[in-house]
Amino acid sequence: MNTARTNVTEIRQFSRERKQSAGANGQPLDDCREISVLKLAQAMAESLPPIIARLLTLAEKSMGLEMYHLYMDTMELARDHGAELVADFRTQYLQGFNRACRHEARLDHDPAHPHLSLMEPDDLEQSLAEETLANAIFNACSEELFGLDKRMGLLINDPDLSLGESPLGPEVIGAALMHALARREASIKVRLLLVSQLNKHLPARVRDIYREINERLIKRGVLPTIRVGLRRSGGGAGPAATAGGSEAGQGDIFDTLRRLMSGGATPAPAAPTIVAPSMPGGTMAAAVPGGVGGGQASAFMQALNRLQRGQFDTEVLHDLDPASFVSGQVNVLHGLRHSGVANVMGPMDTMTLDIVAMVFDYVLDDNRIPDAIKALIGRLQIPVLKVAMLDKSFFSHKQHPARQLLDTLATAAIGWDASEGHDSGLYRKVDELVQGILNRFDDKLDVFAEALADLEHYLAEEARAASRQVGRSARIIRQQEEIDLARIIAHEEVQSRVLGQALPEVIRAFLADYWEKRLASLHARREGDDSSWNAAIDTMSDLIWSVSPKFDPDDRKRLVEKLPSLLKRLDTGLTELGVADAERDLFFTRLVHCHAQAIKASLADEEPGAADPFVDPAVIGDVPVLDEPVDFKPVAVPDVEEASAQEAVADLPLLDLPPAAVGSEAPLLKRGSWIEFTQDDGVLVRAKLTWVSPRRGIYLFTNRHGQRAISIGANGLAAKLQSGEVRIIDDVPLLDRAVNRLMERLGQGGH
Repeated sequence: MNTARTNVTEIRQFSRERKQSAGANGQPLDDCREISVLKLAQAMAESLPPIIARLLTLAEKSMGLEMYHLYMDTMELARDHGAELVADFRTQYLQGFNRACRHEARLDHDPAHPHLSLMEPDDLEQSLAEETLANAIFNACSEELFGLDKRMGLLINDPDLSLGESPLGPEVIGAALMHALARREASIKVRLLLVSQLNKHLPARVRDIYREINERLIKRGVLPTIRVGLRRSGGGAGPAATAGGSEAGQGDIFDTLRRLMSGGATPAPAAPTIVAPSMPGGTMAAAVPGGVGGGQASAFMQALNRLQRGQFDTEVLHDLDPASFVSGQVNVLHGLRHSGVANVMGPMDTMTLDIVAMVFDYVLDDNRIPDAIKALIGRLQIPVLKVAMLDKSFFSHKQHPARQLLDTLATAAIGWDASEGHDSGLYRKVDELVQGILNRFDDKLDVFAEALADLEHYLAEEARAASRQVGRSARIIRQQEEIDLARIIAHEEVQSRVLGQALPEVIRAFLADYWEKRLASLHARREGDDSSWNAAIDTMSDLIWSVSPKFDPDDRKRLVEKLPSLLKRLDTGLTELGVADAERDLFFTRLVHCHAQAIKASLADEEPGAADPFVDPAVIGDVPVLDEPVDFKPVAVPDVEEASAQEAVADLPLLDLPPAAVGSEAPLLKRGSWIEFTQDDGVLVRAKLTWVSPRRGIYLFTNRHGQRAISIGANGLAAKLQSGEVRIIDDVPLLDRAVNRLMERLGQGGH
């Protein structure tokens, strides 16, 4: 108890000192309140325009009326009521901030309203949406929250936040947004959809706000340094208790690698790598007992900095080729391990160097990455080594900016073609980013985060330009599919009426050669109007009836009455098909003979089988019904002239279809998957799945720019995958693949 009183006294003493030192600038807590209210409202306002654009795109591509209205209603809520929503959010957040400062729990956290009580379905969904948004913010800002929670806890006299939430916490933001949405007259589905879209835009902006507040508090003397404790084995520490913010549940991969490299023996405990994400700029400060310490640490890191910038000490690196550091094509870390630079390294850093060297063995051997881009990535060996030595969570934390950058570079490189050359946009961008890291990186992760953001922006712009090309190619395929489908339906309509009937051969040939084309043409351009199609079907039925034997006098009378209209409709149809006059005249001459035979057959008792234009259906047998092609060879899609590409192509659906949707043998590929195959000329080509037709499951593949489009049917693609002619390029992130292969190798006793 005495300890508790002492702690409280110290905290209040600190608060009084901070208040006195704040002077005219106000208290730090007031400063945090003002900055967060203004900046969060601004972040909300800035998140809405891209969401509105995205929802409009989704509405245009939606396949069902229900989803279309959902997207449009949500878009209209964000567009027409965005300012009101931001204002309400600002008010609700300010109230939540003040409640948290006073340690007043929100209503849904009150003991009188326990979480285990029954909730209405809409309330439950809103609660889950609130938690999802809070979790998204926490996952994006875990490093910033580590220091911010401790500083805010100090300012509100609740160091461990045991009395409630941090006023700046993700929970307060999530609750404020849901309360603001509840004030809008919108369905629960609309509100939840808007929250799901905000999950994609808001967390990154909140992270910047947290960084700014951390920096301001540090400048004002609020915990400028934070002591980081080690995670106890079996403890229940949360993400903030782990140095570097390693992801919970992934385990300490670095420790696992150390054990495997030690032959299964338990190595000396890893000293804590202290990462102070709350420091301005995300500076990494290493203090590694058993590694490099004090002046040696400084000297060693300075040596790596010089190597990174291409400054070589020939006396120390006499066994290394300076050119290999620049080329990026050689694993220089193995050579560095045995050089004079490594003499000051302790056991921990030595093992880190060995692990990173083996990881880059796999990176430089990865056949997914073209050699030219691989050489650029290889130039990052020294910076990555520095990151790993300063922050061991690099191996476990998949959201680590340096790791994300390497993974994104490798993924982007899959579609790069050597024929593009070093003047291509992607190569120049990667070269620019790599050189920027080599020039700027000392110990601040912001360099990697900025490079990652720059690369993602470039790739997004490239993807937008490619989507326009894909839309043009997909439109060609969709139009061809409509034509093919119309031909199939027309064929089936004709066959359903001629099978089993005794018809003159000239009529059977006419329907197959001419009227089937007429029906296909009308079906392809029906556009919701079935009148012309139905009229053509009726004309076909009337023609078939007209040439059948007329035993009833009334039928003969009806034939005479119907003939003028029938002949006119047939002539109109042939004219629209562009049939030459001579062919039309020949057909009508033969048709007159067929009608004469139909009447004559009823007037004379002719023997069966006599020479006449009728054919017994038993002699014909079944006419094969045209079906969809079983297979497609890859077919090049012709380029579309820019002038014809002005049509609206944005409405093309881009679908990820399961095999059942397009045939049992269809491969399960998602849009964005890459394949590799060899052309007839022996050239190895990579292509990305950019569209799957919803009607017949035709796969459209293009290059990175949406060009060089080829299409192939589902069954044909499945056969080529099975035969090995086509290979799917796996999409496992680069560092995941390298670390997994390294662990497999070490687990099997490899060196």
